[in-house]
Amino acid sequence: MAARKRNASARSSDSNKPANTKPSKTSRATANQNAQNKHNDAKSTAATASRIMNILVSLFIIAMLNPLLFNGLHQLQSYNNIQHKLTPKRDFPYEWETYTYNDIREYFNCRQRSKDLSKPLPTLDDWNLLRQTYTLIVDSAKKWNDPVPPTEGYSFEQGKAVPPPYYAKQSEGKGRGLFASRDIKKGELVHNGEISDIVFPGYDAIKWKEFVFSLPRDFACDCTDWHWMQMKHKDDDYHMVAALDISVLMNSGGEEFGPGRTPNVLPEDKYSGKQFALRDIVKDEEILTDYDAYWTDWSEVGL
Repeated sequence: MAARKRNASARSSDSNKPANTKPSKTSRATANQNAQNKHNDAKSTAATASRIMNILVSLFIIAMLNPLLFNGLHQLQSYNNIQHKLTPKRDFPYEWETYTYNDIREYFNCRQRSKDLSKPLPTLDDWNLLRQTYTLIVDSAKKWNDPVPPTEGYSFEQGKAVPPPYYAKQSEGKGRGLFASRDIKKGELVHNGEISDIVFPGYDAIKWKEFVFSLPRDFACDCTDWHWMQMKHKDDDYHMVAALDISVLMNSGGEEFGPGRTPNVLPEDKYSGKQFALRDIVKDEEILTDYDAYWTDWSEVGL
């Protein structure tokens, strides 16, 4: 009996020994293939993620550029649209560069236009034509991105889309004019030409002449009425100065115009474009300056 027990124990012990686990060639190949598949899957996932990221980046760039492209194309289209309204330089009068201020007004028969007190207020399209012409003829880098439309003026305060305290309408006996949109206190800033004014380059007014001769007749005559010459600082040369918004519709007062036309705003000095209230101005009262505040001798600017 004891012998049989030993033999049984031996068999039991032998049965607990691990079997030979050496993998076959087939199982090794399968394991290698699985590993390679996992590696390929990982590479494919990474490549897909990279492509998705590139697409997202491209979409982001397109989204950022789209307004710029749209604005650029819109501006180009606008410029193309006004080209047919402008006079090409080849059709300017002979020796236009030598024309004086009075020559220009005579050429366009501006006296008749100036005397017409029924002229309508310029529209947004009118102001835009003038602005686009300025960009085409005078300064290609000039941007007109003020949120306040020119039919309301300009942004009176930096960073705020608030127009100056006036509006444009017909003025009895004067044509187009500016009127207080609220009560204005004595000494208050009413107009800031440091923001709205544009200065034509050079002291010979060649660019101003080219700008004016490019315009349709009515606009050319209006510009001879609206624009002026000014030194912007003490040691400056005289330049032709303008504004391409309703601020240029401010009429002049003075004794030569008779009673009821006393100026109620004036620039702080002959170099400044800032105009301050000389007294309290009530809402809807016409705003009048004095054109003689800026000395005029057209020959100083080649006119």
